Amino acid sequence: MSELGVFSESTGFLLHRLGIGADRVIEETLRPYDVRARELRVLALLGTESRSQAELVGLSGLDRTTMVAVVDRLEERQLVARRRNPSDRRRLAVSATEAGAGLLAAAARDLRAAEADFLEPLSPTQQQQLTTLLGALFAARAPRC
Repeated sequence: MSELGVFSESTGFLLHRLGIGADRVIEETLRPYDVRARELRVLALLGTESRSQAELVGLSGLDRTTMVAVVDRLEERQLVARRRNPSDRRRLAVSATEAGAGLLAAAARDLRAAEADFLEPLSPTQQQQLTTLLGALFAARAPRC
């Protein structure tokens, strides 16, 4: 029996432990950029579009209070800009700045390298299978994740 005991065959437990490890790798990779994973997630969701904070909440899985703090920090660092939505002046539209897009591109490159290192024990075929299976599970459970 492995050091995990009875949990060595528990998919949920293994996903949880690997999630903690993956989160650690992600945060360490992003540290030089002075950005957290949730902040990068918001930049990625923006891409070249403008979105309301409410849209970002729905897409990101973050709660409203956290989203305000994330957008505040990104705006303070000049990685996003808030502007009045031209079609609804009561709402603000959030968009990535050029600096935000540049940071996203560089961080994404480093995250791909970190992911390749994290998944290195698996063959390329196994990595693709894992991604496919996790994608299917995420698609089915995303509203609760």
